[in-house]
Amino acid sequence: MREKIIGFYLACINNERGKIHSLFRSLFFILSRFYYLAIKIRWLIYKLGVIPKTRIPCAVISVGNITWGGTGKTPAVIMIAKLLKEMGKRVTVLSRGYGRRKEKDKKNKISIVSNGKRLILSSREAGDEPYLLSKNLPDVSIIVGKNRINNGKYAIERFATEVVVLDDGFQYWSLNRDIDIVTIDCLDPYGNGYLIPRGSLREPVSHLSRADIFLLTRANLVSRDDLHRIISDLERLNPHSTILESVHRPKYLQGSFSGEKKNLDFIKDRRVVAFSSIGNPYSFEKTLEGLGAKIVKIFQFPDHHDYQRNDLREIEAACRTDLEKGEVIAVTTEKDGVRLERIISPEADRVFWEIWILKVELEIVRGKEEWQRKIESYI
Repeated sequence: MREKIIGFYLACINNERGKIHSLFRSLFFILSRFYYLAIKIRWLIYKLGVIPKTRIPCAVISVGNITWGGTGKTPAVIMIAKLLKEMGKRVTVLSRGYGRRKEKDKKNKISIVSNGKRLILSSREAGDEPYLLSKNLPDVSIIVGKNRINNGKYAIERFATEVVVLDDGFQYWSLNRDIDIVTIDCLDPYGNGYLIPRGSLREPVSHLSRADIFLLTRANLVSRDDLHRIISDLERLNPHSTILESVHRPKYLQGSFSGEKKNLDFIKDRRVVAFSSIGNPYSFEKTLEGLGAKIVKIFQFPDHHDYQRNDLREIEAACRTDLEKGEVIAVTTEKDGVRLERIISPEADRVFWEIWILKVELEIVRGKEEWQRKIESYI
């Protein structure tokens, strides 16, 4: 049912024809105007100091976006935290923990996903993104919870934190920050141009004037003309910002059952079943094609999809013969790998002989030196 609702909603905002779609699209547009008004009033309240922003006694770096969906925030947080650790800083990542198991009194609960030495919570308890952060940042403490002001103060007391990285923090206006970094997906920089719920914009595009740094992600997947247009737009909106270009650099493939690592040549010229439940599945599929994979079937699940074994059986049923012969391999993303862990454990009956997870890292390809100077100047 949830998937059908999401599918219908996406069809509406993506301008699919039909009277019902058109009716709901009009309704969503009206609601988006009320949303715009609420955002403007809320921002004015903070701007005028009616509700003061809280400053905590450590540096705060916010990483966020202006649209919902996958813009590369998680790999950006990983990259930033690693840089700060290389600089010798004690770092804590604060995340809201979207999609984690609901708990009573969740609003003020402080949940430690990792203390910088070991993982404490499961992916269900932490949320898939904080759990993924913890696996990639084993020496960084990760805390989830709605009240990130209290969580930041707790991190300072418990871990002597020197720098807080605020995951998905662009709209968290109550906490003062030293640097506001906004990730912009070059494949879909502003969604369809409409605010929620008519579109995917979480704030008006004009609010990008608050950003200190724009981190353009997937810059290699668009033409230079399109990239220059995005840069020109951002320079017009925010002439004092720093604009960086980055790519999602594939590193290797890892078997979800065996843990075996394969270099990227393993996928070249192979027939692939690609499945994912991320904000921008198109970028994942395009990356596979760039590695020389021959995609024969694509399965796209809603973002943050809670995988069940029936999902894997559905994929297997569509490609059973080829999978049995080993002529097709199944590939998914690292974030999906986190959500699949509990249903592809060695104790569970296998649907696939192996599921390969594509490991990628964010890499700045233009503006790297300026980026490091900017970070160092605030820390």
